Amino acid sequence: MNHPGPHPLGRQLAATAKATRAEFDARLGEVGGSLTAFIVLRLASEAPGGLELSQRQLADRMGVEAPTMVRHLDRLEREGLIERRRDARDRRVTRITVTPAGGRRLAVLREVADAMDAEILTLLGPETYAALAGGLDELNGHMTRLAGERKSHAHAVL
Repeated sequence: MNHPGPHPLGRQLAATAKATRAEFDARLGEVGGSLTAFIVLRLASEAPGGLELSQRQLADRMGVEAPTMVRHLDRLEREGLIERRRDARDRRVTRITVTPAGGRRLAVLREVADAMDAEILTLLGPETYAALAGGLDELNGHMTRLAGERKSHAHAVL
Protein backbone atom coordinates (compact mmCIF):
# COMPACT_ATOMS: atom_id res chain seq x y z
CA MET A 1 0.00 0.00 0.00
CA ASN A 2 1.34 3.42 -0.94
CA HIS A 3 1.09 6.07 1.76
CA PRO A 4 0.97 9.67 0.58
CA GLY A 5 2.77 12.18 2.76
CA PRO A 6 5.15 11.34 5.57
CA HIS A 7 6.33 7.80 6.22
CA PRO A 8 4.52 5.85 8.93
CA LEU A 9 6.00 6.65 12.34
CA GLY A 10 7.47 3.20 12.96
CA ARG A 11 9.60 3.46 9.83
CA GLN A 12 10.60 7.02 10.69
CA LEU A 13 11.69 5.87 14.13
CA ALA A 14 13.72 2.99 12.68
CA ALA A 15 15.40 5.20 10.07
CA THR A 16 16.10 7.96 12.61
CA ALA A 17 17.51 5.46 15.12
CA LYS A 18 19.78 4.00 12.44
CA ALA A 19 21.04 7.41 11.30
CA THR A 20 21.49 8.68 14.85
CA ARG A 21 23.33 5.54 15.92
CA ALA A 22 25.65 5.75 12.90
CA GLU A 23 26.47 9.40 13.63
CA PHE A 24 26.97 8.73 17.35
CA ASP A 25 29.20 5.74 16.63
CA ALA A 26 31.24 7.81 14.15
CA ARG A 27 31.76 10.57 16.71
CA LEU A 28 32.75 8.06 19.38
CA GLY A 29 35.14 6.46 16.87
CA GLU A 30 36.87 9.81 16.40
CA VAL A 31 37.98 9.64 20.06
CA GLY A 32 38.90 5.95 20.03
CA GLY A 33 35.59 4.47 21.14
CA SER A 34 32.37 2.94 19.91
CA LEU A 35 28.77 2.87 21.01
CA THR A 36 29.22 -0.66 22.33
CA ALA A 37 32.30 0.32 24.35
CA PHE A 38 30.46 3.33 25.74
CA ILE A 39 27.46 1.25 26.81
CA VAL A 40 29.55 -1.54 28.38
CA LEU A 41 31.81 0.87 30.26
CA ARG A 42 28.85 2.97 31.42
CA LEU A 43 26.82 -0.01 32.61
CA ALA A 44 29.81 -1.63 34.33
CA SER A 45 30.80 1.60 36.08
CA GLU A 46 27.26 2.43 37.20
CA ALA A 47 26.35 -0.94 38.69
CA PRO A 48 23.87 -0.52 41.54
CA GLY A 49 25.35 -0.44 45.01
CA GLY A 50 28.89 -0.40 43.65
CA LEU A 51 28.64 -4.11 42.85
CA GLU A 52 30.46 -5.49 39.84
CA LEU A 53 28.11 -6.77 37.17
CA SER A 54 28.54 -10.25 35.78
CA GLN A 55 29.00 -10.93 32.08
CA ARG A 56 25.45 -12.34 32.05
CA GLN A 57 24.00 -9.21 33.68
CA LEU A 58 25.78 -6.98 31.18
CA ALA A 59 24.53 -9.09 28.27
CA ASP A 60 20.97 -8.97 29.62
CA ARG A 61 21.08 -5.20 30.13
CA MET A 62 22.42 -4.68 26.62
CA GLY A 63 19.98 -7.14 25.08
CA VAL A 64 22.70 -9.27 23.48
CA GLU A 65 23.53 -12.96 23.58
CA ALA A 66 26.36 -14.24 25.78
CA PRO A 67 28.76 -15.02 22.87
CA THR A 68 28.32 -11.47 21.54
CA MET A 69 29.03 -10.05 25.00
CA VAL A 70 32.17 -12.18 25.29
CA ARG A 71 33.53 -10.75 22.02
CA HIS A 72 32.91 -7.18 23.22
CA LEU A 73 34.55 -7.90 26.57
CA ASP A 74 37.52 -9.64 24.92
CA ARG A 75 38.20 -6.48 22.90
CA LEU A 76 37.78 -4.13 25.88
CA GLU A 77 40.04 -6.34 27.99
CA ARG A 78 42.73 -6.36 25.27
CA GLU A 79 42.55 -2.55 25.26
CA GLY A 80 43.01 -2.53 29.06
CA LEU A 81 39.62 -0.91 29.68
CA ILE A 82 38.05 -3.68 31.75
CA GLU A 83 39.15 -6.61 33.87
CA ARG A 84 37.32 -9.89 34.37
CA ARG A 85 37.43 -11.64 37.74
CA ARG A 86 35.86 -14.82 39.01
CA ASP A 87 33.22 -14.25 41.66
CA ALA A 88 34.54 -15.19 45.10
CA ARG A 89 31.30 -16.98 46.01
CA ASP A 90 30.51 -18.61 42.67
CA ARG A 91 33.50 -19.41 40.46
CA ARG A 92 31.17 -19.92 37.46
CA VAL A 93 30.36 -16.20 37.49
CA THR A 94 32.71 -13.67 35.92
CA ARG A 95 32.54 -10.10 37.24
CA ILE A 96 33.47 -7.06 35.15
CA THR A 97 35.50 -4.16 36.54
CA VAL A 98 36.31 -0.94 34.71
CA THR A 99 40.03 -0.20 34.94
CA PRO A 100 41.41 3.30 35.53
CA ALA A 101 42.13 3.49 31.77
CA GLY A 102 38.53 2.43 31.15
CA GLY A 103 37.32 5.17 33.47
CA ARG A 104 39.34 7.76 31.55
CA ARG A 105 38.01 6.46 28.22
CA LEU A 106 34.46 6.53 29.58
CA ALA A 107 34.89 10.18 30.61
CA VAL A 108 35.90 11.07 27.03
CA LEU A 109 33.02 9.06 25.57
CA ARG A 110 30.58 10.76 27.98
CA GLU A 111 31.74 14.16 26.71
CA VAL A 112 30.89 13.07 23.16
CA ALA A 113 27.50 11.74 24.31
CA ASP A 114 26.74 14.92 26.26
CA ALA A 115 27.71 17.08 23.27
CA MET A 116 25.42 15.06 20.99
CA ASP A 117 22.55 15.35 23.48
CA ALA A 118 23.13 19.12 23.67
CA GLU A 119 23.09 19.31 19.86
CA ILE A 120 19.78 17.43 19.73
CA LEU A 121 18.33 19.69 22.45
CA THR A 122 19.36 22.76 20.47
CA LEU A 123 17.94 21.31 17.26
CA LEU A 124 14.57 20.36 18.76
CA GLY A 125 14.15 22.95 21.50
CA PRO A 126 13.42 22.12 25.14
CA GLU A 127 9.68 21.39 24.79
CA THR A 128 9.98 19.09 21.79
CA TYR A 129 13.05 17.42 23.30
CA ALA A 130 11.18 16.69 26.56
CA ALA A 131 8.06 15.50 24.73
CA LEU A 132 10.09 13.25 22.43
CA ALA A 133 12.13 11.82 25.32
CA GLY A 134 8.94 11.06 27.25
CA GLY A 135 7.25 9.50 24.22
CA LEU A 136 10.27 7.37 23.42
CA ASP A 137 10.50 6.17 27.05
CA GLU A 138 6.84 5.16 26.93
CA LEU A 139 7.21 3.45 23.56
CA ASN A 140 10.38 1.63 24.66
CA GLY A 141 8.68 0.40 27.83
CA HIS A 142 5.71 -0.85 25.84
CA MET A 143 7.84 -2.65 23.25
CA THR A 144 10.06 -4.14 25.97
CA ARG A 145 7.01 -5.47 27.81
CA LEU A 146 5.66 -7.00 24.58
CA ALA A 147 9.00 -8.69 23.91
CA GLY A 148 9.05 -10.06 27.46
CA GLU A 149 5.52 -11.38 27.09
CA ARG A 150 6.38 -12.98 23.76
CA LYS A 151 9.44 -14.63 25.28
CA SER A 152 7.44 -15.87 28.29
CA HIS A 153 4.74 -17.22 26.00
CA ALA A 154 7.30 -19.00 23.82
CA HIS A 155 8.81 -20.67 26.90
CA ALA A 156 5.37 -21.67 28.16
CA VAL A 157 4.53 -23.30 24.81
CA LEU A 158 7.72 -25.34 24.86
